[in-house]
Formats: sequence, structure tokens, C-alpha cells
Amino acid sequence: MKRSQLDKYFREVGAKAPAPLRIYLTGGVLAWFYGKVRPTQDLDFALKTHASWDEVSTLLKTAALQEGIAVEFSEDISRWGMVGYSHYEKGARLYKSFGNPTIDYFVGISFLLDPVAWSVGKLSRYTSDDLADLVSVFRKQKPPLSAALRIWTQALLESPPSSEQGLFIKKVGDFLSRHGKDIWGRKFSAEKTLQNFHLLLRRKRS
Repeated sequence: MKRSQLDKYFREVGAKAPAPLRIYLTGGVLAWFYGKVRPTQDLDFALKTHASWDEVSTLLKTAALQEGIAVEFSEDISRWGMVGYSHYEKGARLYKSFGNPTIDYFVGISFLLDPVAWSVGKLSRYTSDDLADLVSVFRKQKPPLSAALRIWTQALLESPPSSEQGLFIKKVGDFLSRHGKDIWGRKFSAEKTLQNFHLLLRRKRS
């Protein structure tokens, strides 16, 4: 997928949308924007609108079919995994606005999720491709370590109790141990960071 193809898709949607909407991009397309990794033909996003969901959904799917793009979307992408972060709108970065000239007040806006908010989904799945995306994006974006620990902790606190929580914590540990120095520098200590992570989680849970 090229950026011109992505923009064409959103222009098509914006020209026909019946009411204001906001789109929050996530998944592989964010790795493409932030980390310059492998191209993707899939488009994953959260959709916020007061219009008829069925009407807007049909529009999004029809436009995607015309452009040869596979789309997956929902109102709350934090529900896509057993561990999710519901405050993904915070810190999202504006990509572009796509207006409809026939409706003066309408603006279709696309956002890119904050890299750490995006990372929750990647850590939840943690396939080899997810890990490669995560490492590439974090190396380039250098998100604050404190923000990463805070958001990962919040994601665990928001999620229902399950065996996936323990796995998520282990995945965070694996990621930090294997790639922490590459991302945050030689002074990074995986052991100390993991201690802080567990301490923060215990404090928030108590």
C-alpha cells in the first residue's frame, strides 16, 4: 500500500460520509508510518462517529473493495485482545483531514495512535512480525520508558483477569531484556526496569 492509495481511500470515504467521523489508525500501517517496515495491504482502525454504524460501515467496506484494501475496524479497538488499552485517543497524532465540500461542518479526520498505545496490541499478539514491527518503531520513535511502563500497566489494570495477563507481563519482560538497550541506550537496565514495572503494577493494583 502506498500513501497515495491510503489518501485516496480516505478521500473517497470523506466525500460520501453522511456525518463527521474520526479514524484512529493502528496495526501494520502504523509500523509502516513510524518504523518504515514492510508494506501492508491491511488497514486496521478505530471508528468514532454519530452516524448510522451500518451506513458508515458499508461505505468504508465498499471504498476498501474499490481500492483493493483489506479493512478491519471497530468502535473500540481495545477489545481486540484480552489485554487492551482503552485510552488510545490520548496522544494520537493527526495524520490528515478529509473534508466533504457538500457538508460545511463535516471533516473526516485520521489519526495515528501514539507508539506506546499501539504497542499494547503488538505485545498482546507478539508474533515474530509483531516483534519486528515493535522493535523498528521503538528504535525510530524512542518513546519515553516511563510512558511505556505506565501505559502497559494501565492496559493490564483495565483488562479482565485471565491467563493472558501473565503472558503479557512475560512478553514485556522478553521485549525489554532482548531489545531495551538497542532502544533506550547502553545505560538501560532490563533488570531495574522490570523491577519498576512490577512495582508500579503492584502499587496500582493495591
